[in-house]
Formats: sequence, C-alpha cells, structure tokens
Amino acid sequence: MQTDGNTTNPIITREDFSHLKLLESCPALQGELRRAAVVAGSEVPADVVTMNSRVAFADLTSGLRGTVTLVYPHRGAGEGRLPVTEPLGAALIGLRAGQEIEWDFPLVGRHRVRVEAVLSQPQRHRKAVAASDGFVVPWDPRALDRAAALLHQENWIEE
Repeated sequence: MQTDGNTTNPIITREDFSHLKLLESCPALQGELRRAAVVAGSEVPADVVTMNSRVAFADLTSGLRGTVTLVYPHRGAGEGRLPVTEPLGAALIGLRAGQEIEWDFPLVGRHRVRVEAVLSQPQRHRKAVAASDGFVVPWDPRALDRAAALLHQENWIEE
C-alpha cells in the first residue's frame, strides 16, 4: 500500500514483528512487515500504532471516524477491538499520529486513512513501569495451578 510523501516506513517493535510474521495468511500485513523499520520496544516513539494500542483514526475517503484497539486475531473483533489481519488493522500498524496511508479495502476499494492519535500504547507503558519499579514480573500461566496446589497442600482447599 502507499503512504503519503511525508511518511517513512511503518515502525514495528521486534516483539510485534516476531508474532506478526507468523500470520502468513494476511498478504497485505506481510507486505507492511517487509517494508517496516523494526525497533526495540523501548525505542518505539509514543505516537506509533503498535499491537494493543488504542488509536483514533479517520477514513478521509468516507468521512468515518473511530477509535479501536489493535489486537491479534485470536482476540476477535468487536467491543472496540480491531484484529491486525483486517484491512484497516493492517493499514494502521506502524503508523504515527498524523500519518496517512492509502489502502485497498476488498469491498469498497481504495481509501485514505489517517491516524488521528495514539491514545495508549502498551510498549510505552511497560517501559515506564519497568523504569520506575526496577523490574517487571512476567505472567506465568502455571502460577494459578501452583497456588491451588499449595492451598490444597496446606488444607485451605478441600477436594
């Protein structure tokens, strides 16, 4: 797809890039990844649309405006979530606030879309938390199993 003359390639974090490149069934997204500038999560500017960012956008062709959270496809669409594998999601990933892109939408043709604002960006928040707290403990999905086993062992839970 094509961005306006003032723009650079999309900016994608290394973490997002490693996950997104696995979504091979979305050729438009893969095209954006091929031309992306890949950066560390700690280096991504605050106004870049990353995965799980909440973003305000405008479709300049149709006049539609909206706010969505860009998510991986397994989270599904709806309730303000927009999968990155949807045409609009693939168009928004990696853009900065104020950037525009012309994008082909399967049912309605080519539209010009602009990122109005990045309202929240998890990579930026994680960096701030890590810097202020000194460390961040990653979530371990087995933690609940271990906690339940410990509670059972101490007779806090009966079978």
